[in-house]
Amino acid sequence: MLFRIINETLVLLFPFVLIGTYIDLLRKTVFEKNGFLNNIYYVSTWLFGFKLIGNFLTLLDLSVNGVIAIAMAYLTAKITTKKNTKYNLAASLTAVFAFMIMNFNGSHYLKNNNQQVGKFLATNFSYSGCFWALIVGLVTGWIFNKFFRVNQVASVIDSENQDLQEWLATTLKPVAITLLFFGICSWMFSLFSKVGANHLITTPVHLAVSHGFLIPIVAIFSIIFNNILWLFGIIGLFQFNDINAGRTVENLEYAIQHGSAWGAPNPVTLHILIDSFANIGGPGMLCAMLLAILWRSRNKDLKTIVRAIFVPSIFNITQSPLVGLIILRSPVLGIPFLLTPVVSVFLTWLALHFSLIAPSVYPLSKATPGILVGWLGTGGTWQSLVFGIVNVVIGTILYLPFVLVGNMSTLKQEQVKSDEK
Repeated sequence: MLFRIINETLVLLFPFVLIGTYIDLLRKTVFEKNGFLNNIYYVSTWLFGFKLIGNFLTLLDLSVNGVIAIAMAYLTAKITTKKNTKYNLAASLTAVFAFMIMNFNGSHYLKNNNQQVGKFLATNFSYSGCFWALIVGLVTGWIFNKFFRVNQVASVIDSENQDLQEWLATTLKPVAITLLFFGICSWMFSLFSKVGANHLITTPVHLAVSHGFLIPIVAIFSIIFNNILWLFGIIGLFQFNDINAGRTVENLEYAIQHGSAWGAPNPVTLHILIDSFANIGGPGMLCAMLLAILWRSRNKDLKTIVRAIFVPSIFNITQSPLVGLIILRSPVLGIPFLLTPVVSVFLTWLALHFSLIAPSVYPLSKATPGILVGWLGTGGTWQSLVFGIVNVVIGTILYLPFVLVGNMSTLKQEQVKSDEK
């Protein structure tokens, strides 16, 4: 049942997330000063209304991508309580209020005359809040299923002259329990973290990683943990470039002084191991997953999703609900999603250790294609470009057996459907 609820929620959100992804793609690549395509074609210098179009895309981005988690909480509660229209609406609206409560900004309690603090953690209304949106929707639905006076629903809904007192008596208890429960949860979270429940999960690991000495081992642990969180919709909280920021700056200073990235003092950092080569296309070596599905998958739904998101993934732009929809359609792909980047990290460490490739030290434009990140980050060394391509090929090969296993499942489902006919 849980699988069905999450799957149906993601299917309903699919067109909105897809449109939001392409809005994000256009804004980051073309209509930002540091966008990849803008830096190549200098769009800002010749396109009339460049800034106006950029502002318009920002408006759309914030209005679609910026509130997707709220829509997810609403839909999850609605699907969890499939009984009748008004019953669903009551649960869905309650889930929205509960989600807002969960994202109250604990820093608002702190008095600071010099700085205004928002009342809510608005970043969690976007994709980074999808995990808690699902939790809120599921719990709200469960509370309504448990405490809603179902025996009175029919009389309340079907009556032409609805009795307000009866409807209030029917809904007040589950609404009050839900809001009180999440109010207590939010208050307790604020005692430990002023910036939301997500950071209660990631901060201890982030601190452990930032003080790690065995970087390859730390990188493997970090990327597995990050990709697990990413699958659950807890995204954007692990910035590998920031963890080793001091070493990254040292590498950049060396490259500027010597005119080359070869011989940089810190050839192995989390940023180089993970961002430059292990996340090509997105978390889980997404580019390799999409290529393997397009090449050998027989699942029409999977191919539909992949074709829709392939272009944004080239520029390392994708969203967790889209990948989640792929994994739900073929759960076996979750295994290579976690393990393929580990293989990539290990191969990258070997290549850096034996000086087969230069470390990636230069800052890049926004939405730089994943396959080019290592190449451009090293100042254009051909070894890094070849290594990036080899990484994608190896990743695709690792995904293939799991795609073929998924084909067997698809074939069985098709046979069952044909037998039923």
